[in-house]
Amino acid sequence: MEGPKKRWSDAIIRPVKRTLFGDETYAGAAKGPECVDVVPLAQALRDVCSLRWEDWTDYAFAREPLNGRLNDELRAELMEGARACGDTWARFCEERFGSADPHDIARGLGVSIFLDEKPHSQDRVVFAEFVEPDRIYVYADALDKAQTLLDDPEVREALGPVSPQSILLAHEVFHAVELVGKERVWSRSHKVDVGFGLLHSRVHLAVLDELAAMGFAQALLGLTYSPYVMDVFLTYCYSPVAGSSLYHEVMGEQPLFGADEGKMEGPTG
Repeated sequence: MEGPKKRWSDAIIRPVKRTLFGDETYAGAAKGPECVDVVPLAQALRDVCSLRWEDWTDYAFAREPLNGRLNDELRAELMEGARACGDTWARFCEERFGSADPHDIARGLGVSIFLDEKPHSQDRVVFAEFVEPDRIYVYADALDKAQTLLDDPEVREALGPVSPQSILLAHEVFHAVELVGKERVWSRSHKVDVGFGLLHSRVHLAVLDELAAMGFAQALLGLTYSPYVMDVFLTYCYSPVAGSSLYHEVMGEQPLFGADEGKMEGPTG
């Protein structure tokens, strides 16, 4: 994909945001992009769960403002570096705290976990977040909706035994690890040479924090799929149309972002 990418299209975020923040007009509002082929959730999950780590490269880097200045070779190198970073710190934390349970690791790091109904801020759509220096918020509204869909045996089989809450929490725990580990953590310290015309500068890419957090959660919980799957699943919880649209984008069946779409924060981390 060419050029810098925006995080999410308004067409996807708007219906999710209306539901998440209790817009009274939501019931009569458009539920997402027109002419979207709504995919059964179990099928969508089977497909995205079958993707390899490297298959998420375009989706992950679509969230990086400097994506347009990175070539495919460098993106592949960074994907592998982030995966290795997440795996290394997952193994370290499991050994250090004697547990692969993200609750135990959070406790060992001195991080408190709060289960709130919805995000306090309405300028972003998030399902969980780490607030420096020592708080993780997981939002029950999304989890309650997810639990309803998990009652479907096919959906449960596709996602396996690990709960969405554990996946979200593990992802956010890594951000706490980054804060504590600082320059010892590759995703926090690694810089990339980026050219701006005749000038070059070594910069930190925000996407590396997210990628490494995904790798950490996947390794810590023994997932057979990328935690990015939660983007599709939890979006579908709010709107099958929006979730299906995101599914088609992840599977490469339509462009990730149109030229006129607004910039919004992504749903994870």
